[in-house]
Amino acid sequence: MREEKAKQMTEAVQKVCELYETGLYPVKSCCEESGISIRSLYNYLDQDATLAQLFKNAKEKAVKNSKESLREKAANGLERAITGFFIEETETIERFNKHGEFAGKVITVFKKFINPSTTAIIFALKNCDPNNWNNENQFEQGGEPQVFKIGNQTITFS
Repeated sequence: MREEKAKQMTEAVQKVCELYETGLYPVKSCCEESGISIRSLYNYLDQDATLAQLFKNAKEKAVKNSKESLREKAANGLERAITGFFIEETETIERFNKHGEFAGKVITVFKKFINPSTTAIIFALKNCDPNNWNNENQFEQGGEPQVFKIGNQTITFS
């Protein structure tokens, strides 16, 4: 009986880990899909070091996959913000006759262009080509030092 329960526990935790490591689902949803509660999961992990390590590895993969997905979405969003994009808007107007009875709807669909974001463009230029677009003024020093005399004081700029 104990062996059967241990086998079920192991299978449930493995299923949780498989779902969780994709980075698409929170732990609680993975547990529900596997037929166990989140409390049971953590109890199982406390009882078995192998399962705890399996879950730890799944968590690391989930974080990695989540970051990759987020990075991809951010890059796509930045590209859209730099180039501008179209959105579709829908406007619905309900018509009524003079007696107040519903007479129909007029649905208008139109495209609207969202202009490029200057901030996004500046961000991209500063990060993709920092040598030409950073804020630091780089002046070459050279030439003769400048000497200014004001009263008894002498100020030298080189």
